[in-house]
Amino acid sequence: MKFSSSFKVGILALAALMIFFCTVLWVKGRALSSADRIEVHFKDVNGIRPGSAVQMMGLRVGQVEEVVPVVDGETSYVKLKFVITNPNVTIPRASMLSIQQSGLIGEQFLEITPPKLKPVYLPANKEILQKGTIVQIKLDDKYYDVGFVKKSQILSKVVVPKNMQEYISTQYAYRYDYIIDLPGLILPEFMVGEVIYDKGVRKLRIHPLDNAAIPYPNQTSPFTIVEPMRIADFLDLQYQAAESLTETNKKLNEILDEQTVTELKQSVLNIKILTAQATTTLGKAELLIDESRKDLNAVMTMMNDVSKNFNDLAKSVNNIISDPKFKPTMFETAKSINGLAKELTPIIGAVDAQKFASDLGVTMNNVAEISNSVNRMSKDDKLKNNLMLTIDNLNKTLCNISATLEVVNNTKDKANVKQVMEDTAATVHNLKTFSEKLNKRFLLFRLLF
Repeated sequence: MKFSSSFKVGILALAALMIFFCTVLWVKGRALSSADRIEVHFKDVNGIRPGSAVQMMGLRVGQVEEVVPVVDGETSYVKLKFVITNPNVTIPRASMLSIQQSGLIGEQFLEITPPKLKPVYLPANKEILQKGTIVQIKLDDKYYDVGFVKKSQILSKVVVPKNMQEYISTQYAYRYDYIIDLPGLILPEFMVGEVIYDKGVRKLRIHPLDNAAIPYPNQTSPFTIVEPMRIADFLDLQYQAAESLTETNKKLNEILDEQTVTELKQSVLNIKILTAQATTTLGKAELLIDESRKDLNAVMTMMNDVSKNFNDLAKSVNNIISDPKFKPTMFETAKSINGLAKELTPIIGAVDAQKFASDLGVTMNNVAEISNSVNRMSKDDKLKNNLMLTIDNLNKTLCNISATLEVVNNTKDKANVKQVMEDTAATVHNLKTFSEKLNKRFLLFRLLF
């Protein structure tokens, strides 16, 4: 079958139009695809243009269709629209979109990086979390659910990174690999975690190693936009760093002048000398301790004996109070003193009342102190008998004074009454002197023991 020349020319013209149309679409950066167009906003696209490639993990999956600047004062941005031409590719939520360059002078392209798995290590002291457990983190001043656990495993503490082993208190550790699905949230590589219960639901709460505050990302896009850095910006940062380093070196040179360096060297030398002297002194001290070990042991033995004697004395003091013979004697002494006080009232005016009362009060106080001292003595029978004999004599003296006062109260001879009162006062004064001496002896005994 033969075609006419007109038909052939028409076919050729139609093919040329189709080629021209496809070329225009390619130049304009529009793909012949029914997939949705995705729009994102950059503050700087670093020279990317329509028709540039869109890559995911190094493979071309689409192309840029439109790049339009939007000037609106401080909120100015660049609207970038692209399409995924590969029907089998789906962009995960919170994927990172960045503008990259192939080589030093190569073409710019839009790189899509899906969310990466991040590890967190916990002590293996609780039930392991299951896949899909919610990950929570504090942003600003509130906790948010920002991801989920992808997988979990148990491993030995020795394979945990060195900077994380201090947070593991058990021999084994749980490693949880999680994914962040909150757009715009970029976390440090290493995080610390703990298992918490939020409204009865187990969650994995994470935070940075230094507990630094993380702001909530202010982003409306379902993806994480990473702004490109121009070479000029990079060089400017390098210049600022070099300037800071130069200033630091200048300050160091001002501080570490020749005199300071000389003094530091002398200080180091002095420290070495002191260290050597300290080592020698410690050696001598160890030698002295070794040589004096026998003497130290003897002193310790003597201290143990003294402690034992004190313990025995304490037991004796506790036991003497319950002695059945000693208590009645002390009660009789108190009774005699009470009777003496009653007989003094009618005739106290016959002598110097103030002196008489003072001597009698001192005597009574001494008797009380002697009683307390006896309570602290040992249970030595001989010593106790002597003490009881002394107190008994004191009782008899007080009873005699009381009887004398009773007779004086019943007589009518004033001259004899006055003489008897003077004798009684002298007796009380002597009794005071005797009780003071006796009390001092008990005091001396207490100080010695």
